[in-house]
Amino acid sequence: MPDSTVAGSTVADSKHRPASRRTVAAVVVLAAAAVLGVLTIVFDWGWPVWIATLAVGAIALVVAFLRTRPVLRSAAVLTAVALVVTGILVVRIPPMTPSGWKVEPDVRLIAADEKLAVTLDQQTGEVQGRAIDDGNQLWKNGFGGSGSTDWKQLGTDAVLLFDDSGSSQRDNRAAVISIADGKTRWSQDVGRQEPFTANDTVVVFTGDKTTTGIDLATGKKLWTHAGEATAGSGGQGSYRPNRWVARSDWIAVRNASGSAPTAVLDVRTGQVATAVRATRSDFVIAGQTFVEFTYAKDGHRLAKGTPLAGGQPWSTPFGRLNGLETLDVVDGRARAVYGTKTVFLDPGTGTLREVPLDGRWSVALQSRVDGRYVAVEQRDRDHHVVATAIADTTTGKLVDVPGRGDQVEASIEQSSDGTAIAHTTVVDAVGGKSQRYTLISDGAEHGQVSTTQGRFASAGDVIKVGGRITTFPRTG
Repeated sequence: MPDSTVAGSTVADSKHRPASRRTVAAVVVLAAAAVLGVLTIVFDWGWPVWIATLAVGAIALVVAFLRTRPVLRSAAVLTAVALVVTGILVVRIPPMTPSGWKVEPDVRLIAADEKLAVTLDQQTGEVQGRAIDDGNQLWKNGFGGSGSTDWKQLGTDAVLLFDDSGSSQRDNRAAVISIADGKTRWSQDVGRQEPFTANDTVVVFTGDKTTTGIDLATGKKLWTHAGEATAGSGGQGSYRPNRWVARSDWIAVRNASGSAPTAVLDVRTGQVATAVRATRSDFVIAGQTFVEFTYAKDGHRLAKGTPLAGGQPWSTPFGRLNGLETLDVVDGRARAVYGTKTVFLDPGTGTLREVPLDGRWSVALQSRVDGRYVAVEQRDRDHHVVATAIADTTTGKLVDVPGRGDQVEASIEQSSDGTAIAHTTVVDAVGGKSQRYTLISDGAEHGQVSTTQGRFASAGDVIKVGGRITTFPRTG
């Protein structure tokens, strides 16, 4: 008669073999998931692969302990959950977007003051004043428009709306509305001209043939001058003609036959402050001086200053460095930006000051140079970009932009009066990208938001990001 003890042992062994094989297979899968996780981080395979790796590893961990004691099974389940949660939290760059209030995709943030955010519905042309705190509508203005509507905030109490008819048969239309109550201060046709600049009392429109000054409060035409405006004293150089300048007290105009300026006008009166006989189109208006960059008879380059409101003209050697040169105005001083340094010029005396960039940084080749801060980069011997950052041209130092992730792209989204918003693309450990926006002032970071989707817009401290409008969270 067969031994029953031996038979029972054989049956038990046969039951344990599949369980053992499952355990071994689970351990192998767990090890493979660990290797795949490392490879995902090394080669930036992205979040789908990372999440799949975490899920497979967690399941394998649970399966490996299925045939163990209950306390060990429970511990395995908790460890698997912790593995997934930790894997997500450690790698993920969480959005830092405040709650705010939601707006439709076609609604644009166009202006703001301390209490109100002004929005424009690009489908209907309706302008609304909405409480910053909760988005409640406080007023609306049906500006409408038959073409494409643009906008410019004028100080803290008004916004200029401009309707480009898009047709040579119809005039463009402009209006100024109050931010506080939405009332239209004035609305009128401006011919084929477009907004160019403004100060506290006058808004300037320009076209191919004429430039016009209009009273900001009443809409009354104050003056007209033949020629097209090409630069303003608010920070615009000759390299980027016809872009909006937030504030100017002087503007340069040219006639239809050439690119060089022929006169500098006082924005308040339209009177000619000085006639210009420029031989080139390299110039800026800094402070109360027209600064032209030209060449002497011996071939050496000069910067020549012509006073606009009293003072003595001056001339100083101003050699041009190799590579791209961008002329502009920052903090009332003429500025020339080159690859690895910035040269500032005092408009009253012509005195020069060079500011080199720290380390091996240079201005990013694709960067827009507009304002105090610029995007910079480092390249390897094969000219591949290996690092990006934001630099302060007045000091040459990098701005510390905190936050997790590798910064792979950088640009300046908005710049005015020494304040800028830096847009950086950051990549987490597995290759997932997010967009980070940093408020920079006085050479330091003062607030930050990030998002993985949606456009960014700002008006002062009010921002639209991820389809929501709120105030910029300041850190200092």
